[in-house]
Amino acid sequence: MKEGENMKELMELHFTNNLWIFILPLSLMILDVITGYYNSWKNNEISSSKMRNGLGKKCAELCYVVLGTLFNFAFGISAVMYFMTIYVCYMEIVSLFENCAKLGFPIPNRIKEKLNNK
Repeated sequence: MKEGENMKELMELHFTNNLWIFILPLSLMILDVITGYYNSWKNNEISSSKMRNGLGKKCAELCYVVLGTLFNFAFGISAVMYFMTIYVCYMEIVSLFENCAKLGFPIPNRIKEKLNNK
């Protein structure tokens, strides 16, 4: 292979690659932490105990993804890996919607009605 082909291969995004099993949930977690922290900053509610609890939850979510990946490698059951990844991504997307709604971003009413924002 030529050097240009290697670079092109690295730059292409293949969503079927198992690396995305970790990249997508981790990216959503980072966005969730940023929006949650900004929301706390805006409302003068920054709390180290809340951050510690949140970090513990994020670590647990990453463990779910790792556990699903281990099932895939050990038993060849990819369904568990995909379920765990989709589950974590779903939780993060809901949390992002909650944070964005608290920050005043426009959220469709059908989604806003279902959120547990208090």
